[in-house]
Amino acid sequence: SFFWAFLDAFTIGANDVANAFANAVGSGTLTHRSACLVACVFEVLGVIALGSNVTDTIRKKMVDVSLFNHDPYVLAVGMSFVNVGSGLWVLAATLLSMPVSTTHSVVGAVLG
Repeated sequence: SFFWAFLDAFTIGANDVANAFANAVGSGTLTHRSACLVACVFEVLGVIALGSNVTDTIRKKMVDVSLFNHDPYVLAVGMSFVNVGSGLWVLAATLLSMPVSTTHSVVGAVLG
């Protein structure tokens, strides 16, 4: 489960950082190194400041977790497969240079 969560986080970070900083690096405004440093700082700040809002939306507004009170392991396995599906899809799309929304990937995996 940890591996799949790491894969999902890695691919989302790689895809989103590339989308956010491509123009700045391409135009020469930022070097590749400085873009990576800025991205590392603000990705972590974003997760700390806004991450709970995002997870609450998915946890409370998209999935009725009370349906899994009798067997929480089913919910845990299902959410692990959300990480698997989203991570593999974003990895494949990124390697193929396809524009992909990581948020749509996660939401689609939850709803699927």
